[in-house]
Amino acid sequence: MVTETKFETVDGYSIVDIEGAARTIGPVRSAKKVLQRTTIDLVRHVTYALAIHGHDASGAAVALNHDRAADDQSPIGAFASELEGWSAEANFTAHAGLGLGANEIGPTLHRSAEIASELVAGTAVASIPDDSSRIIIASDGDEPALRAELSRTLPDAEVSVETDLAAALASGADVVFVRSKLGGLHHDSLAETDVARIVGLQPLTTTARGLAVASRQGTVVVPDFISAAGPYLATLDDDATPETIAAATRAVLRRLDAAKPTMFIDACELAETHIGTWATELPFGRPLAP
Repeated sequence: MVTETKFETVDGYSIVDIEGAARTIGPVRSAKKVLQRTTIDLVRHVTYALAIHGHDASGAAVALNHDRAADDQSPIGAFASELEGWSAEANFTAHAGLGLGANEIGPTLHRSAEIASELVAGTAVASIPDDSSRIIIASDGDEPALRAELSRTLPDAEVSVETDLAAALASGADVVFVRSKLGGLHHDSLAETDVARIVGLQPLTTTARGLAVASRQGTVVVPDFISAAGPYLATLDDDATPETIAAATRAVLRRLDAAKPTMFIDACELAETHIGTWATELPFGRPLAP
């Protein structure tokens, strides 16, 4: 069902998850070698994030294989030109430019890239119970946007930052926010978890085996296609604000039993139900890290 289109003038390609969508949204990526498998996984993440909010839109992505250290940087301009034409045909808007700046890919990049951290902070905090009292942020950074949102919405909560993911997951906390590499929540890292809820701050935090281990431990893994969906939703709606997007996130969560360890699977099924109302078939594979 995934459709790949090779660019003609540069070593680049586009991926669209579901053909026939009224709109397509996703990242524009550039690196020496952009792996197709990762691109497809990111596209799937966007598709489910849009679907669970009831949008008839598909995830998509565009990639440029290019060495920024090379003497010849002309492929960037050629890529931007092809990107503009393809974006018009696919009704594509980029929510992020990874490896390329807004000055290089032009109007295809939406404004949400400028406030992405605030948008993700809003959706992430909207994904946790109001009575959460002990919260750990597992990250190598200070996460100022997330800490500010927690301070605003849960001023009485105890919030700390832990650079050791394993220690955070074995802390007994009410909530652990996780900033990690792709698939950082896997069967080994979650083997000793005893926290109530885990919330990813970026796409594809969790592997399928990791999700199974967490569920057996009774830990709720909030789908990161809900908790990190802020930039996607802002890309769809020019009038969206962090507040309205957080409210939309809470509305989605009210349709799920947020206390059940099966919450991730339940959310996937809810998204798939909506996809089935407009697409001829479901995409193959759910938004989990390999």
